[in-house]
Amino acid sequence: MKNKVKNKKRPTAKRRVIKHRRGVYALALSGGAALGAYQAGAIRAIFEAGLNVKFVAGSSVGALNGYLTATGEIEEMLAFWQNIDQKKLITINSFTKLFFSAMPSLLTDDMQRRLVEKHARVESLARAKREFICSAISINTGKLFFFEGHRAQSDRELQDYILASAAVPGVFPPVQIGHELFMDGGLIRNTPIEALYRKKVDAVIGISMEPETYPEAPLQNTGQIALRTLSIFFRAQASDAVDRALLSRKRKAKKILLLRPHYPLEMQQYEFDPKKIAQLLEQGYTEASEFIRKNKLK
Repeated sequence: MKNKVKNKKRPTAKRRVIKHRRGVYALALSGGAALGAYQAGAIRAIFEAGLNVKFVAGSSVGALNGYLTATGEIEEMLAFWQNIDQKKLITINSFTKLFFSAMPSLLTDDMQRRLVEKHARVESLARAKREFICSAISINTGKLFFFEGHRAQSDRELQDYILASAAVPGVFPPVQIGHELFMDGGLIRNTPIEALYRKKVDAVIGISMEPETYPEAPLQNTGQIALRTLSIFFRAQASDAVDRALLSRKRKAKKILLLRPHYPLEMQQYEFDPKKIAQLLEQGYTEASEFIRKNKLK
């Protein structure tokens, strides 16, 4: 009698699960006063896309946006921009005060200080596990400083770092840290890529508010020429920062990317018009979403 051989099922090969590594990113946030609304919209898009942001550096308004980005308080950042009241900021009387009195600045930093004191906490920054850096210039020496948030010994020290970076000369008063007075770091490094390109990340993303191109229409007056000149200056700063980072032998970041508006933003730096701010928030969100897709960031 022949032995019957039972058919045994061959063991099926285990499916290999391929895990795609998430990218690690750093954000370099430029200054630009009211134009920072565009930046805030772009940051919203970056977080909604789920990009793994581990480092944030900012100058001027980029320091204000940057702290709230580092702590993940994106809704609070958006609410700040949506609720700005222009009447509480700059008026004809403010300019009169600056030019015809002994006042050292156009505005007090009361609004900025209230915002920063409400949110900036050493514990919150440590809990978020993102590194935060902001730039400021010493009035005493003219040197550029990069203040690292995790080195702050108290909430007040951290708050002063941010306020110093946002102290636009003539507009807001300088801030004392130690024995020195500090002001807006954007005058030297408006897009502080320099603070981040040595980080081991997949990309440093600079977010500038100066456009890729300017319209061909002729400028109508001296004021427009002055604003265009300032824009060109900051635009060149951002481009130079990218070039320096790409050429540096000390660079660890795989890519240096720069997000900027396709065309000039339809608002002046100190306009703070609520309707225009809403438009800039949306424009920043839309263009950043396109930027993420184009560069295949994930």
